Amino acid sequence: MKRHFVFVLFVLIAIWLLSLPAGSLSVPPSGSLWPLRGTLIRGTGFLAICCMAIAMILAARPVRLEPLLGGLDQFYRLHKRLGVAGALFGLAHWLLEIVPKWMVGQGWLSRPNRGGAGGSKQVPFESWHDPAKELGEWGLYLILALVVVALWKRVPYRHFARLHRLTPVAYLLLVFHSIVFIPLDWWRSAAGPFAALLMAGGVFAAILSLIGRIGFSRRALGHVESLRRHEDRVLEVHCQLETPWGGHESGQFVFATFHPNEGAHPFTVVSSWAGDGHLVLAIKGLGDYTKELPDRLAAGDAVVIEGPYGRFNFEGPRERQIWVAGGIGITPFISRMEQLARGSSRRRPVDLFYSTNEPGEPLMTILRDLAARTGVTLHVVVPPRDGYLTADRLSQAVAEPHKAEVWFCGPNAFGDSLRKGLERLGLPTNCFHQEAFEMR
Repeated sequence: MKRHFVFVLFVLIAIWLLSLPAGSLSVPPSGSLWPLRGTLIRGTGFLAICCMAIAMILAARPVRLEPLLGGLDQFYRLHKRLGVAGALFGLAHWLLEIVPKWMVGQGWLSRPNRGGAGGSKQVPFESWHDPAKELGEWGLYLILALVVVALWKRVPYRHFARLHRLTPVAYLLLVFHSIVFIPLDWWRSAAGPFAALLMAGGVFAAILSLIGRIGFSRRALGHVESLRRHEDRVLEVHCQLETPWGGHESGQFVFATFHPNEGAHPFTVVSSWAGDGHLVLAIKGLGDYTKELPDRLAAGDAVVIEGPYGRFNFEGPRERQIWVAGGIGITPFISRMEQLARGSSRRRPVDLFYSTNEPGEPLMTILRDLAARTGVTLHVVVPPRDGYLTADRLSQAVAEPHKAEVWFCGPNAFGDSLRKGLERLGLPTNCFHQEAFEMR
C-alpha cells in the first residue's frame, strides 16, 4: 500500500507543479522571498485538501475500489497515511502563513510589497475571507488533534471512534476555506478543477458519514445465537441473520455492532457461507472492548453485520500455496478450509504455518481435523518453545517457498519481517498477500 500512497502524492504534486506559471518557484532578482511564500502557501493548501478529500472518500468504504487497491483493509492504510499527510501539509500551510508575519513583527523581515505575491490575487468570495480564514484554522486544529488521537494507541478504541466522527465536520470547514481562497486563475489550470472534483467526492462522503449511511446498503440485522469461550481468550460468536445478506467468501471480514454506543468493530468471519444466514466470528480479547465482550454479550442480543469486505481470497497465479497465521489471524484460514471441506473450491497443495503462544484445545483439534479433511499440511510453531518463524526456518520446512503463493494474516511486524525475508529468497512482491491486521 506504500506504493499507492507514493503514487497519489506523486500525482498531486505533479498536477500542482504543472499548473504553476513559469518561474513561480524561483526567487526574483529583487531577492524577496514573499512571492515564493505565496506560491508555497497555495501549493501546500492544494496538497492538504486533496489528501484529505481522498482520505474522506476512502473512509466511505467504496467497495468498487477494493479490486484496485487490494481490499478495504488495505486501503484503510492508505486512508490513514493520506489523513496524516493532509494534516502535515495543512500544518505547513498554516506555518507559512503565520511565521513570516511573526518574523516581520519581530523586525527580522521587511514587509512585502503589495504587488509582489506570486500568482494572481483575484479570488472569488472576497467578502468571505475573514470567516473562511477563521473556520479553516479551527478545522485544521481539529484535524491535527484527531490525527494525534488516531496515532496514540493508548487512547481506547471507543474514544477514538467517537472522536473520529468529528472528522467530516473538520473536513467540511476546510473545504469551505479552500473554495473561498482558490484563486480565479487556478480554474484555468488543471489544479482547480481537479481539487474541486476531489472535494465534491469528499463532501459527499462526509455527508454520508454524518447521517450514518456509510455501508448502509450492506447491512443485515440478526441476533447472537450462541457463544463459546476458548481457553486462549477467543470468544466464538455464532450469529443468525434475519434480513437478507449477500454472503461472504472465505478470508473476508465484516463490521459487527453488538452495542450501539461502541459502534462497529471489524472481525474476520471464521465460518464458510452456506446461504442459511449463519456466520461465526472469532474474537480475541486484545483491546478494552473485546476483553469485556464475553461478559457483556449474551445469546439473543441483537447484532448488525455490515459487509463483507476484503480481498483475502486465496486466488493467485501459482498453484502451490503457503499460509501463515499469527494468533487470531488463523480465522480466515479456518474459513477457507471449511469451504474446501465442502468441496466448493478447487484444492491446491497447501502448507499452513500457525504461530501461537497458546496451542491449546479445542482450537488445535479443529485445525487438525480440517487439515486432515482438506489435505492441508499443518505446521504449528510455538515461539517460546520453537523460536520465531522466519523465512529461513520456513524454507527449511518447505522446499523452494519463493515459488509458492504466500498468504499471511497476523501482526504487521511479523508479516513485514517474513515478507522481506522471503523476497530476499526470491519471492516476487506480488506473491505475498498480507491482510492489514491493524486497521486503526
